[in-house]
Amino acid sequence: MPYNIPKMILSEKNSVKETETVSLNLSNGFSGRAVTCVSGRNFSKADWSECLSQPLLLFENVEKILKKEGRNCVAIKKLTIAGEQLKVLLKRHYPKASLRWFFRSLRPGKALRNFKITAELLRLGLPTAAAFAALQQKRGLLTKQSVYITQYFDDSLDLYNFASHLEDLSSAKTAADKLAIRKTLSEQIAVILASLHKNGLWHRDSKATNFVVHKNAQNQYKVILVDVDGIKRYRLRRRCFQFRSLWQLAASLLGNCTVNRTDYLRTFRTYCNLLGIETSERRRIFRELVLLAAAKRRRSVLKAAAFKK
Repeated sequence: MPYNIPKMILSEKNSVKETETVSLNLSNGFSGRAVTCVSGRNFSKADWSECLSQPLLLFENVEKILKKEGRNCVAIKKLTIAGEQLKVLLKRHYPKASLRWFFRSLRPGKALRNFKITAELLRLGLPTAAAFAALQQKRGLLTKQSVYITQYFDDSLDLYNFASHLEDLSSAKTAADKLAIRKTLSEQIAVILASLHKNGLWHRDSKATNFVVHKNAQNQYKVILVDVDGIKRYRLRRRCFQFRSLWQLAASLLGNCTVNRTDYLRTFRTYCNLLGIETSERRRIFRELVLLAAAKRRRSVLKAAAFKK
């Protein structure tokens, strides 16, 4: 019998969960939506309109650029809204110049799609970085660019780097402390992926950098999903994708020598328990996932080597 997926209640409640949103109409063809309650603070439509009155300048004077590919950019910035400082993560996306992306530009911008997905994930109780606002710039029927403004976690590390620094944590003084943290994180990862599957969703781009680990107000380590670009609804071949998010995440961690086989096996076992996978099938499935993860890791290494040339 499958285990019941525990109801995820975050100690620090994401205020987007049950909050209202307002529509925004800004300069230079920008429009979008924003939430009225952020981290316990209430902001009006006028507050957001004033804060985002110059959307083309949002990526000026940022605190730090985390990622930049062409005109796409991910950065940390402090926004001033209603006289208060709000530290956020900005994600700008430009559709590519191709026929495929031309048709995609007819749809709402990626930021608005992510805004909607995040609201659904939070409603389901999944620990997800809260969406604050989403903007898109339209030229006629085409989306020229979109900007997603989301929650930023101070003093957090992505899953890969957190695992690398596990030995240095002041809260992990003994082997028992480190084991407890490993078990907790393994369970949380399994619950997130299993909860997605149970709700007809899967993560097409499940990798360690799309999850961060941070300490909450209760001094507990929590795994948070911070990138929802890859969250998709099942259409066909649901069973085929049942384990894909799991082995893709494993593949992104294979280069980290601090993550061991027991960690992978513990996460896999918890995931199977939550989804009611027959015990007799698990050894075969685990072997298959190991091969898939190793193959993806090899492709990534070869791709990176070719790119450097």
